Amino acid sequence: MLHKFIGILYASRIPMCLLFSFLIASVYFFSLKYYNIHAAIFSSLSLFLMPRVFAHGHFAAYDIPIALVWFIVTWTFIKGTSSIKWSICVGLISGLALLTKENAVFLIIPLLLWGQIYKRKFYARNIYFILLLSPIVFIALWPRLWHDPFSNLIKFYLYHVRHNPVNVFYLGKTYGAQPAPWHYPFILLATTVPSATLLLSIYGIHAYIRKHLKDKISGMVVINILFLLILMSLPIAQKYDGIRLFMPVFPFLAVLAGVGFSELHKRVSIVKKYKFLPNMLYLLLLPALITLIRIHPYQTSYYNMFIGGIRGAHKRGMETTYWGDCLTIETLKFLNDNTPRNGRIVFYPIGSFVPGFYKETGFLRKDIKITDINDENFDYLILLSRQGMFNDKLWKIYKQVQPIHEGSYQGVPFLKIYKRSDICDIISSVGLSNKD
Repeated sequence: MLHKFIGILYASRIPMCLLFSFLIASVYFFSLKYYNIHAAIFSSLSLFLMPRVFAHGHFAAYDIPIALVWFIVTWTFIKGTSSIKWSICVGLISGLALLTKENAVFLIIPLLLWGQIYKRKFYARNIYFILLLSPIVFIALWPRLWHDPFSNLIKFYLYHVRHNPVNVFYLGKTYGAQPAPWHYPFILLATTVPSATLLLSIYGIHAYIRKHLKDKISGMVVINILFLLILMSLPIAQKYDGIRLFMPVFPFLAVLAGVGFSELHKRVSIVKKYKFLPNMLYLLLLPALITLIRIHPYQTSYYNMFIGGIRGAHKRGMETTYWGDCLTIETLKFLNDNTPRNGRIVFYPIGSFVPGFYKETGFLRKDIKITDINDENFDYLILLSRQGMFNDKLWKIYKQVQPIHEGSYQGVPFLKIYKRSDICDIISSVGLSNKD
């Protein structure tokens, strides 16, 4: 509807921005209903100010939508234990979750665990409606399944089960066919969430434990966080792209941070002498806001103070970037200004359709030829700092050759551009793709 007025790129992203807004609002109203206004304000703002989540809130990808439907299904499941109307809703919305992303099939497990622990006599109806209605919604709204549904469904899930391994650079080592270690999601969570939010979420767990684990709402929040992290830590789970593959964790983490903030607010409110002090605690969000602004547009590369920020993460061998968002307007302008007429350039590593998209949308000159890493006759190599995709030659270029252009933040390079003549000794006659 809008692409003729604002361009296809921004038009594609508007739906995700709306869904991200809906997710923030959902976290706010969930926390307001089950906790209080301070938990609601802090939880929603802390989710908005998580740099990596904020970045994904603007990408036309599945990660924010699955986080949203996972959270909404969880909420409706809680309400469904006391209302048949909400039991029907949880069945219908579970179908939408299945349509959103394949890992929604696992959503029923934390719901069953919570129901068995906290609502043993009341949750069975929810499960019946999920099993009855979600497959109907799933098939009805996916036309591909109308013809030979079982065969197409099996093909779909087999595709994801047999997904080719994606390389990731983690703690100084490249993993691919051998998945990253089990602790990957735990370390990424601990190092990519703003420090105050992370500490308050831990305080929220402390408050839950102090209540002898009887708080059923906090129980649902904690169960979902632990389940998603444990699921991602399994040996068969693909581990790459930072936090992207376990995005549903973060709304629950934000709720938990809101719980911790609310408990802290209550404790500080006891000091009657300084009535202004409790609300001053909202300043705990200020560092995240400042960082969000300063690091733009590299929010997907954010690391917190516990690993020494992005410089500390780089030093410790954490992957710098993965989503191609380091390819900024400034970099594309540099290429437009410096690439010779009908020049040939290589983007690596990047999705094969992306450079062509830059040409179609006018970000890159039409005459520039996009070629791949196997081409020996390119003019420029645009090397993105997704170190998991580097071979020996690319590592050597990255570490030893001075680029003619660089995009960086706090001294950490996100992108380097090299002239072919500057790296021809490393490339040799067999090009860049040969590992030897």
